[in-house]
Amino acid sequence: MKVTRKKRTKMNIIAKQVMAARAVSTPLIAIETPDPGATNRVLFDALITNAKKRKTNPPAMFQWDIANGLRPLDENSQTVLASLLEPFGGDPGATVDPVNLGTILQKTPAGTFIVASNLHRFWEAERFNPAVVQTIWNLRDPFKRSARTFVMTMSDCNLPAELRHDVVVFTEAMPTQEELSPIVLKLHENANLPKPDDDFVAKSTSALSGLAKQQAEQAAAMAIFAGNEKNLETLDLDTLRHQQQQQIEQTPGLSIYDGDASFDGLKGLDSLTGFLQGVIKGKRPPKAFIFVDEIEKMLAGALGGGSDSSGTSQEQLGYMLSHMEDTNARGILLVGPAGTGKSELAKACGREGDCWTVGYDVGATKGSLVGETGAMTRRALRVVESMAQGEAFWIATCNSINALPPELRRRFSYGTWFVDLPNQSARKAMWKLYGERYDVKPNAKVDDDGWTGAEIKTCASMASDMNIKVTEAQHFISPVSRSSAETIDSLRRLATGRFRSAADGGFYKPPSSSRRSRQVEPSPEVLVETERLMDMPES
Repeated sequence: MKVTRKKRTKMNIIAKQVMAARAVSTPLIAIETPDPGATNRVLFDALITNAKKRKTNPPAMFQWDIANGLRPLDENSQTVLASLLEPFGGDPGATVDPVNLGTILQKTPAGTFIVASNLHRFWEAERFNPAVVQTIWNLRDPFKRSARTFVMTMSDCNLPAELRHDVVVFTEAMPTQEELSPIVLKLHENANLPKPDDDFVAKSTSALSGLAKQQAEQAAAMAIFAGNEKNLETLDLDTLRHQQQQQIEQTPGLSIYDGDASFDGLKGLDSLTGFLQGVIKGKRPPKAFIFVDEIEKMLAGALGGGSDSSGTSQEQLGYMLSHMEDTNARGILLVGPAGTGKSELAKACGREGDCWTVGYDVGATKGSLVGETGAMTRRALRVVESMAQGEAFWIATCNSINALPPELRRRFSYGTWFVDLPNQSARKAMWKLYGERYDVKPNAKVDDDGWTGAEIKTCASMASDMNIKVTEAQHFISPVSRSSAETIDSLRRLATGRFRSAADGGFYKPPSSSRRSRQVEPSPEVLVETERLMDMPES
């Protein structure tokens, strides 16, 4: 797989943005990047390249961090630094202090270019240092007059109020598959292995998606080592996927489902599983399924059902809506009683589509510090975008859709599906499935009317664990059709003629007869709420 001229342009987009800003004397720049080290190198390379094109000498170039202080990038910069340190007795250690650094940088020559890493640590709430913030602000006017540039690279960019209107912010995306392919090719070359074909490179870079460049290099190197141990003439894809899973799960709010769930194990959802098979085999097969379980509870603070007065839940909802819109994401909403297989379906999609199902826990991206929630949410969504490479398919389950605003429901453009309690035929298939799995014998005398798949599974598992018959185990099951009969009846009324049926694909129609529904009459409050929901405009 060759890296084309167009792809090289994409690789240097941050450098081009910074060089363009520098050309108009922008003094202060911040870059939110998943790999500050790699970004720093790209910026300095771009600066040198520009100087060569103009046939001029590069400007003074420095790199700074709290451990090493100010470091020159070439001999000319070394000479400049030596003169700058004279007031400090020539001690390079004086530049470790950011306040001293500001004093020193004021005296740098015109055109100087400085990249500082992780300065954001000095304005986090618990360690806010006003002197450092003021020092950076003081660079604005003198740097603008003399075409000097001060760049701050950081993993999370949440500027303090004092700098928010004076610093230009750029965000660097996670590397694309095209940008990751040279890593795979270079490792094969360094290990004296045959050059992999395009198909293998595509599979490898797919397994590296969602990782920063440094992470990807390490994961691929470990996969090459594992391949050598197995006498493979290439990297080991299983090792690579395992490394990808471990790295992705380091991102707050993200987890990967790696179970054995499949569509074959889902009974009574034939139309919905058939629809998803069509999506998987279509022209745009998903490269990642994003699963949000009980979305109405996760976003309760933003939807008016929680006690969040800080605005963080609304901020998270805004980021999600923007992300899904900007990436042209597709998705479905699954509505229905608990235990009917909604979550299991979402987990099975990754296995069926030969990709990951990524769990997105909105609550896990909430932080205690000011700005931390937004930073973690943006980071999680960047990883999601990178993994899916523009082909994410979102699946959200919901037990109470009335809380979801129309703008959120519209993002799930492939429809709202109602997953009802399984009918007799589906329950029979479930008993066969779980009977074989737990080595128990289903009995026709079991009164399973209104049971969910989860309850049938529990009954079979309980009978196996306790070494009793399923007819005995059934007495310990409390079906949701009894405990939440009014809620189920309300959901059915809401879904009727409005949502697609997971069982037969048409607009949902309630069962012609349901013993549970006849036994329990909805309360007046439930009926009033149902009528209100039915009057809601379609999203």
